[in-house]
Amino acid sequence: MKKLCDIVQKLMYAAGMAAVAVFFLCTVVQVCSRMFGFQASFTEEVANTALAWCCFIGAAPMVRSNEHFRFTAFTEKMKGKLYFVDEMICLILMLVFHLVVAGYGVLLVRQFATWRMTSVPVSKGWCWLCVPLFGITASLFTLENMIDYIRHPESRKVVNAVEEAMKEADL
Repeated sequence: MKKLCDIVQKLMYAAGMAAVAVFFLCTVVQVCSRMFGFQASFTEEVANTALAWCCFIGAAPMVRSNEHFRFTAFTEKMKGKLYFVDEMICLILMLVFHLVVAGYGVLLVRQFATWRMTSVPVSKGWCWLCVPLFGITASLFTLENMIDYIRHPESRKVVNAVEEAMKEADL
């Protein structure tokens, strides 16, 4: 499972970097078109789509490395079995959320599959494909995290980002 997740993560990074590059390029073309007065109406739609891809495709690897947004005020104070149970509940809730996103993402892609972008002859289904891709890959990564946590409970620790930054600043 680790090999599969490594491959998927590399693909997600590549797709995310490509989306960032497309977003940047379209934004530069938009700015230039306004400065020099030429027509580039397609860049807005493409840039918006690329930004959505950046966000969704970039979020899945963050789930794998446990760097997603999370409230940890109570979790930081837990120890032992209570901490283990809390982490498992969080992982189960994340898995359910990701599966729901994947399911509704597929419905979203199906709904927009026949729609076309106004300035580019591309289906809007392709624009929203990032949503189910996120749901599926984040579910895979969450399953991997659950299996790893059951095998090695000491592997998951809550990191206080503010305290870590303060420690690094003192160095």
